[in-house]
Amino acid sequence: MSIHPTAIVAPGAKLHPTVRVGPFTVIGENVEIGENTIVGASCHIDGYTTIGRDNVIHPSVIIGAPPQDLKFKGEQTFVKIGNGNHFREFTTIHLAEGEGHSTIVGDNNLLMAYVHIAHNCKVGSNIIMSNCTTLAGHVEVGDRAVLGGFTGVHQFCKLGCMVMVGGMSKIVKDVPPFIKIDGNPARVVGLNAVGLKRNNVPKESIAAIRELYRVFFRSEMNVSQVMAQWSELVKADDEYVTMFNEFVKNARRGVYKRTRRGGAANNDE
Repeated sequence: MSIHPTAIVAPGAKLHPTVRVGPFTVIGENVEIGENTIVGASCHIDGYTTIGRDNVIHPSVIIGAPPQDLKFKGEQTFVKIGNGNHFREFTTIHLAEGEGHSTIVGDNNLLMAYVHIAHNCKVGSNIIMSNCTTLAGHVEVGDRAVLGGFTGVHQFCKLGCMVMVGGMSKIVKDVPPFIKIDGNPARVVGLNAVGLKRNNVPKESIAAIRELYRVFFRSEMNVSQVMAQWSELVKADDEYVTMFNEFVKNARRGVYKRTRRGGAANNDE
């Protein structure tokens, strides 16, 4: 184990022997850090926080601080972080509120500088969150999503897998899987076809998703009408189409459906 002499590691903290800790970092007594994780200078890791293996935590990152929620009264809550993540400078990840609840980050994510993940969020795996992206409390982000810089996501919103969000967007409803969305107010601007290809979605499934996109987003029907006629309108029997259907059925804040009118903005490429 390599711990800089200016770092402060509480006696109860559990650090794998291969962990490296930089200068002026503070690690609390209820923290557990897995093998080959690097913690940079001037970080603060506290609370009941578990961090897996092969993570890179850059300088001035704060993990496990109390939530910015007036309902929090000091109950025992958690931060749980997986493997292979990169947390860039000044990223903040807060404890959950509500006894026994957790803020969760999966595997192989890139969180760029000044990203904020608030209490009770659930962030999947292989996600990119660009600089200054902010998730309010209880937000969920699906695997392989890409969030542009300065994006703000309202509390309790859900973003589906392989979503691409344009920079400086304001998200106040649930964002179905596989789409591109942009703006304030946010509008659907196309299908994330490039993301589907890069994530090795089969050609047959991409074709089914393209047809689904036309039915769902380019129809004059509202969401309830589309869902009521789903079996008639959507013919493909495909796991990705089923995933989309389940996401919309379980949406609690309503889903984005309206597309931006005119020109290339409606391009589903």
